[in-house]
Amino acid sequence: MVKVIFLDDGGVMNDNNLRTPQWRELIAQYFSPRYGGTINIWKTANRYAFTRLMDRYEQIIEDTPLIDFNKFWEEEMSQWITEMFTIAEINPPSVNQRYKIGQEAEKWITPRVKSAFPGIVDAIIRLENQGYTLCTASGEVSWSLKGYLTGMGVIECFTKLYGPDLINTLKGSKVYYENILSDMKILPEDAVIVDDSATQIKFAKELGIKTVHVLNSLKCEKLSCDYHINRPNELVDLMDKVD
Repeated sequence: MVKVIFLDDGGVMNDNNLRTPQWRELIAQYFSPRYGGTINIWKTANRYAFTRLMDRYEQIIEDTPLIDFNKFWEEEMSQWITEMFTIAEINPPSVNQRYKIGQEAEKWITPRVKSAFPGIVDAIIRLENQGYTLCTASGEVSWSLKGYLTGMGVIECFTKLYGPDLINTLKGSKVYYENILSDMKILPEDAVIVDDSATQIKFAKELGIKTVHVLNSLKCEKLSCDYHINRPNELVDLMDKVD
């Protein structure tokens, strides 16, 4: 019987197509008054630096997913700050401050982003009221997840916010899910993973975890998941079948 529901964020709870332009605007609003430079300069700087960061992130997932995530992410966040300041032609802060500055920026930005899929807030509240333990299973770090869920008004519904930092493991192999199950002290049959990625569904299924593939507006991928839903808010009704 399912006790714990693990929800991905982008593509399941939040729409990345809405999130991206808001991030660019909020990055500029955060950095411009604190460090100088125009709003447009910071938008341009972040567009370049963040694209490079994500390219490196996706490459490391493909090449070496079993790295020390927290060390890797500290280096990447510092590089992101360095590149933004360089493009904005503003003297960057000291090297040992850059990671913290990146964290603080994310903590300010994420609660202000409004990108939740229609009906997902109500679905989260109803699932928690039905007695399920809710956790995230995301590729985003825990402090970003806390910000997004705070902005959605559902942070109190979640028991644990699993991003790679809490288990020091990239979301790039089945080891990610093994470590989450171990940390929660539950068996695969106690859990269901809700994700929009066919790759993540595959990893979870290899461990015997029940899987729900959220299609949203994406083309239906043929994969051997346990369940499909078209929209995240359909999860409440689906859980009657899962149990």
